[in-house]
Amino acid sequence: MISLESAAVRPVRDRVFFTTMAAVILVVIFIGFAPSYYLRGVLPAPHPYEPISPVVMLHGMVFSAWVILFGIQASLVATNRVAVHRQLGKVGMVLIAIMIPLAILTALQGVDRPFSRPPGIPGLTWLAVPLLDVPVFGGLIIAALAFRRTPAIHKRLMLIAMIDLLQPALGRIPDPAWLPVALSPLQTLVFLLPLFVWDLFTLKRIHPATLAGSAVLAAVMFTVPLIWTSPGWLAFAGWAHRLIG
Repeated sequence: MISLESAAVRPVRDRVFFTTMAAVILVVIFIGFAPSYYLRGVLPAPHPYEPISPVVMLHGMVFSAWVILFGIQASLVATNRVAVHRQLGKVGMVLIAIMIPLAILTALQGVDRPFSRPPGIPGLTWLAVPLLDVPVFGGLIIAALAFRRTPAIHKRLMLIAMIDLLQPALGRIPDPAWLPVALSPLQTLVFLLPLFVWDLFTLKRIHPATLAGSAVLAAVMFTVPLIWTSPGWLAFAGWAHRLIG
């Protein structure tokens, strides 16, 4: 009787948890980008912003569409409309195919936009942050899609990918200078803690997908500051930047 009850209750609890996390992510992204993008000119700017170029505008629109779709997908699962969720997943695949090259182009153009990065960090150095994160985000999403028939893995990898996407938003709350750049990954990794706690609460262990996804995320985040001033990276970054020159 207990096992039957827990089997029935756990999916409901899971839907509440993952939907809540999706809502939190949407709110954080909106708050982070409100002054510079969503409510630009309405809210006071805490520091100077670059003009919004066509590429940046398109980048913001496509990534916003992805974030909104993520929220819709979580709500569809929460209301047991799985068939619609799967159909909308096709839209997500199209968006990802656009997002990856667009993110790379936006990152390369960002080298020439000094107000789009923390003060005092050269453009080619900072390029390591977005450019090395693209394969992490893309890899997590592709892995999540590959496991879309295994919900426990799929939803965890999708959530971790969205937590990865919080980095630029969190870097703007409340001020990019409040935390040393080398430690800035900590504010993103904090959002992984609820997932770890949830796994322990519901499974009595950390799910392998949670461990694997979080390990990749943390490893890249803390490796970037170790290599971004190396001659090898600067040579590669300079070459990549010249491709759009």
